[in-house]
Amino acid sequence: MREKGWKVVVLSFPQSLIAKLSPLPEGVTRIVLEDMSEEHLKQQLTAIANNYGPIGTFIHMHPLFSVSHNDGIHYLDVDKAIVKHVFLIAKYLKKSLNQAAQQGRSCFYTITHLDGALGLKQQDNFAAISGGLFGLTKSLNFEWESVFCRAIDLSPELDTDKSAKYIIAELHDPNRFITEVGYGLQGRVTLISEPED
Repeated sequence: MREKGWKVVVLSFPQSLIAKLSPLPEGVTRIVLEDMSEEHLKQQLTAIANNYGPIGTFIHMHPLFSVSHNDGIHYLDVDKAIVKHVFLIAKYLKKSLNQAAQQGRSCFYTITHLDGALGLKQQDNFAAISGGLFGLTKSLNFEWESVFCRAIDLSPELDTDKSAKYIIAELHDPNRFITEVGYGLQGRVTLISEPED
């Protein structure tokens, strides 16, 4: 994204939630939240806008949490806290993203690691709460008509290079009628509706 001239700022969650921070390319700024309070989040988003310019694109890369392969659905507290914060981020970026959309393309993206098929592979070895990001993204797509909203599910089996390639491809997808897509070893998938027999 920096190669395309974008100003990139990474907002990271506190290390009490995400212990290991991924390395960033040279020239990319990272801001680490000190806590998970709504007020602190609002302050940091305001500081980003003041120091780097209005926020025109938001991409949330949801962490991949290790869960056991035993039966049952997994509800992790850390997952819940992060998803709640993404809802709050949407609240505070509404004005900025909608204003940016008047000047060109503005995006709100959420990226999860369910199973690469929007959670429909009938596996239960992923943290289920992150699936709520699909609902948020679809709702914002209706509410923010001028903002390009997309939820992407990347299979945990994909390597970093392929994942990045798929995310960039989705950023440039002209089809605004699709709100959610998945990528796995099978390629790109999305949902379609079909008449019932």
